[in-house]
Amino acid sequence: MSRYLIPLSDYNRVYQVAHGVSRVVGGSEKGCIFFACAGALILNKQYRIKASVVAGAFAFCANETPEIAFFGEQHGSTLTSSEDGFHMWIQTEAHIIDFMAPIFPEAFADRGLTVPRKMLQRPLSTEAASLDALKTPGDFYAMPHPELTDRLLDRFLSRPSSGDLLQVAETWFGNRRKPQVKSLKMGDSAGDRYTLTLPTTVASGSW
Repeated sequence: MSRYLIPLSDYNRVYQVAHGVSRVVGGSEKGCIFFACAGALILNKQYRIKASVVAGAFAFCANETPEIAFFGEQHGSTLTSSEDGFHMWIQTEAHIIDFMAPIFPEAFADRGLTVPRKMLQRPLSTEAASLDALKTPGDFYAMPHPELTDRLLDRFLSRPSSGDLLQVAETWFGNRRKPQVKSLKMGDSAGDRYTLTLPTTVASGSW
């Protein structure tokens, strides 16, 4: 099995357009739903890779200390997920991909965690057996919540603006064999105009 489905340069291209759209329209550093949905759309349509979004709790070893970073709700030694605490990522037949990973440093800054700016694209076969097994940087453990996934996805896609923004992200991604367009003009139904620009941050390595 190949370690990666797409190369780092393509991964960064998907990340940059997803981040570039989400931050202008009010997305936050924790806007994982848009990152996952935009990434899955591009993988399915541009790469013909069958990709699905998954919500739940997610944890990974962030550094050599080691310190564990997680998305979800912690209750004692138990990690769960709900609409108030969750993460959303992408799964293919054999890989887990998170296009939000390059801004994990910002997402975890308020928790005092030092997280490298890296790509998260790993074979599912490399997942840790449990939370207690997260020992080496990049070790990860995912706890999917199918019912929560359905609720969050239905709510997100029920908003007409969501479909429009996903289309903007795919259009901006363009042809992966051609140079990336650095900026894009966008208008909304209220007549407002936006200039979208690619973020300068990119993943410089992989977990």
